[in-house]
Amino acid sequence: MKSIALAAALVALAAPAFAQTAPAAQAAPARWSGLTVAEITGRLTAAGLVVAPPQSNNDRIYLRVEDGPLRWVMTLFSCTDGRCPDVQFTAVFSGANATPDIVSRWNGARRFVKAFHALPEDEGGAPQAVAQYDVLLSAGAGPEQLDDPIQVWRSLSMDLGRTVTTEQPATAAPAQ
Repeated sequence: MKSIALAAALVALAAPAFAQTAPAAQAAPARWSGLTVAEITGRLTAAGLVVAPPQSNNDRIYLRVEDGPLRWVMTLFSCTDGRCPDVQFTAVFSGANATPDIVSRWNGARRFVKAFHALPEDEGGAPQAVAQYDVLLSAGAGPEQLDDPIQVWRSLSMDLGRTVTTEQPATAAPAQ
């Protein structure tokens, strides 16, 4: 009986402390979550990229981006109240070397950006490798939080493009 009374007393003493810390532990209001399209577009432009006007479909916004010869799409997900809390970079590369083996080997040697093999849209077309990179945006961190992901994306997506268009598949060694 004493242990039950002691447990009840401890709960009663701890309850005010939990009540005081609960509001501070709550997440930021949804209106502060993510970045606006203008903030994201501004950051891409500041990185030297050319961004086409946004296109939308339900809660997704699409930005077509030109990075010299490389063209890719940034999809802004779950956009509400003018803010988007997460983005996805996507690029598609076509080439005879966009094989499942080469794409798998590329993935195994790299982090962050991942690729998958895709069949060509047109019959008889070259196989494709699709690169994707998902980034969650932190509340209150500002548009500069995109700077590192943009650089990671640019480096690794260009690397995949070079890999699937120039890397030669490994050939079997001649039997002896």
